[in-house]
Amino acid sequence: MRNWLIGLVLLAVIVALAALALTTGPAGIGWAELADGIDAAEARILWQLRLPRIIMALLAGGGLAVSGALMQTFFRNPLAEPYVTGVSAGGALGAVVVAALGLSGVLMTGLGAVLGGALITLALYTFALNRRYSTAATLLMGIALGTLCGAVVWFLLLRLGPGGTDQALAWLLGRVTTVGYLEIWFLLPVTVIGIALALYYSADLDVLLLGDEKAASLGVDIVKARRAILGAASLLAAACVAFCGVIAFIGLMVPHVMRSLTGAIHGRLLPMCALGGAALTLAVDIISRTIDPPREIPLTIITSLIGAPFFIAVLLRSREVNV
Repeated sequence: MRNWLIGLVLLAVIVALAALALTTGPAGIGWAELADGIDAAEARILWQLRLPRIIMALLAGGGLAVSGALMQTFFRNPLAEPYVTGVSAGGALGAVVVAALGLSGVLMTGLGAVLGGALITLALYTFALNRRYSTAATLLMGIALGTLCGAVVWFLLLRLGPGGTDQALAWLLGRVTTVGYLEIWFLLPVTVIGIALALYYSADLDVLLLGDEKAASLGVDIVKARRAILGAASLLAAACVAFCGVIAFIGLMVPHVMRSLTGAIHGRLLPMCALGGAALTLAVDIISRTIDPPREIPLTIITSLIGAPFFIAVLLRSREVNV
């Protein structure tokens, strides 16, 4: 009953935030204007600019939060999430490489991001298979790979032309402003598939918390399950990066908060992470465009101001600090 109540509260928060986002902006279209009727230009602002932005924030936040929950279970480390492990940076690099090669289109950008995230994932998976290294060492490897990918992204975008710096900031600091319905129609099925795959393996995720040996003794196909789990996490993170850039710490904060509310059973945890991540990202986007109008603060600046202290708090409480 408690989990249903939490879910309903999160849904109500999302609806309230969506209504606020739809009627907030420099155009001055609020509830009063909607009640009096709006003209064609105002309708375009609402349905072609603001609504896609709202939907993209919801999809990106939900996907990143579920991705973070999967990574924390996979690595059995509370600090794991797409930004920290470098998967987000790998997705950004893949998308930028596609642009540098002169390939255009939503599909090519998405495929490039997914491939970039998959390569980082493969590197981390291979590194994690070596039992000489702890999961903390694997996370440090992810941080190093993410930093390297970020540097290459800057280099490539600066080489693309005068607008490279602005585009680099968009990729590395996160935004949901330059999307339309075409991007949403690409991200929506990818997000649904990724979350559905995570839910399909939710029982295996619960058993993996006990350790690989215990999970194997209970009949879990360890190799298949771990590949599917990390694949779903990377798919969700890379698809988000393809259109929203790198948004930090959503995948770290939300799973911890939801786990404290609903427990560690993944069948309950993952849907709540999706709702919580969607709500948090939409709230951050509203803050980003209202705190200093008409300028917009990149999303990662805001999420990092919250997430970095959160990361430090989790690190100080974590038992595994040795590399």
